[in-house]
Amino acid sequence: MPLLMLAAMLSTGCTGIFQRFAPSSVMNYEVTATASVMRVGSAEREITPKVGDYMGGFSIARTSSAIGSPLKVRALVIETGARRFAILGIDSLGLMREDVDYIKSGLGGFANGDVFVCSSHTHAGPDPIGIWGYYFLTSGRSGAYIGRIRAAAREAVLEARRNADDAEWQYGKAMLPAEGLVKNANRPGVIDRRVRVLHAKAVDDGRALGTLLHFACHPEVLPRRNTLVSADFVGSLCDEWKRRGHGQAVFANGALGAMISPDFKPRDMNGVAEFGRITCDLCEEALRTSKPLPVDEIEVRRSDVYLPMKSAAFRIGRITTVLQREVFSGAARSVVGYLRMGAFEAVSIPGEMEPALAEQMRGQLGKPDLVVFGLCDDEVGYLMREQDAIDPLFAYERSMSPCRTAGERVRRAVTGR
Repeated sequence: MPLLMLAAMLSTGCTGIFQRFAPSSVMNYEVTATASVMRVGSAEREITPKVGDYMGGFSIARTSSAIGSPLKVRALVIETGARRFAILGIDSLGLMREDVDYIKSGLGGFANGDVFVCSSHTHAGPDPIGIWGYYFLTSGRSGAYIGRIRAAAREAVLEARRNADDAEWQYGKAMLPAEGLVKNANRPGVIDRRVRVLHAKAVDDGRALGTLLHFACHPEVLPRRNTLVSADFVGSLCDEWKRRGHGQAVFANGALGAMISPDFKPRDMNGVAEFGRITCDLCEEALRTSKPLPVDEIEVRRSDVYLPMKSAAFRIGRITTVLQREVFSGAARSVVGYLRMGAFEAVSIPGEMEPALAEQMRGQLGKPDLVVFGLCDDEVGYLMREQDAIDPLFAYERSMSPCRTAGERVRRAVTGR
């Protein structure tokens, strides 16, 4: 307790003494690759942890008691001549920028900026951040487990490359029901209902080469009291997609922040399986109504963004070394990104963006169908509009964000204004 009190006092004045100076200019990355010949492959690897580890999300000091369903890394690889791109879907609460960079460094032949690492945000897996251990003095994070994710990602990407074949794309859309499946616990009705399916098939025989599935929802069919390790509905959805003959799926979550979650029962493994089947039906509907997506080039852009670490929880976590995150002049370094493949456009967001902020961002860019990859390449917590960041309704979300302006800073980094 004395140590906690000292940390609390220190947190009011600093983010910690071990810091770097922020650079004078923001690092940017941009590449456009011609896609006259495109090869696509996909694969997965298991990353299920041992029973008894700390679990991430919901509450501190929660440890697992059994395995409900396996956790996986799923990889979709796109090759255009000498250039390679990848989208990884990982059954994880969320990975910090430093760990994502470490994972990417194990992928031979890929530029860091050409790989998008999307965490599903399951609350039934290990604590990859460190703040859900035994209070502030014990981290729940395992460096060895991050290393295991890195090795599994490398293996999945290598197999995906071996499986790759000349490909053509289909892009389809569907809608979540307005009620009865997904809800906004803070503001009823404010959800992103769009379901997107980006499907690659072999040019020669039409067989499935890999699919990106996308919509926005916390994987929280399993409740707060749950102690089973599980990928929640994401694992069920991807497994069901494969069982129905559509090949390997990679799931990327969307604007799920503040607070988009399942409106579904039963809240157990039977409910997880059923939620996966229902959402697979919706993804199949999107595939049935999909249209060819001509892709003559792939464009990727990246930009670093610095988020002041002003939240008391973040400061105390770092001072006690529970939160092992680099800080630059009092700010966490994160990243936003952009991916374009023909008419398919997506932005990568480093946390849990609320749907209202995502819609504002689309409006400013004049891109009403822009896809949002949430929890991509970093987990910085909740990202809210300025008026919501000071609203008492969002007190919890505000406490789990680096600062009140984090959402607006990310939005400006994406839109340029």
